Amino acid sequence: MTGDPKKVAARYAEDAVLLPTASPRIRTNHEEITDYFAHFLQKKPRGEKLRSVIHVLDRNSALDAGLYRFHLTDPRTGVTKAVDARYTYQYEKRDGRWLIVNHHSSVVPAES
Repeated sequence: MTGDPKKVAARYAEDAVLLPTASPRIRTNHEEITDYFAHFLQKKPRGEKLRSVIHVLDRNSALDAGLYRFHLTDPRTGVTKAVDARYTYQYEKRDGRWLIVNHHSSVVPAES
């Protein structure tokens, strides 16, 4: 992942919706998505996909759903912790570019 929140936000369509892992706020424009990643990237995330299920819906749309693990570092203490999350990405091909139009990510709940 790049350390530049604007480069990360550029992967999202102008009308994208982001329901992020580490924030309760829904982000619905590039300014809000950039703001989320500006704060998230301060934690120096390292991510790894644990499971991915991809469905190509047609020539211009696809879904990717699964599990990933982030290793996040607290900027104040330097302590790194792993956070497992589930995700769904919806992609659309627009003007020849694959862009994220919907991204939902949430921490995996404890088993009951």
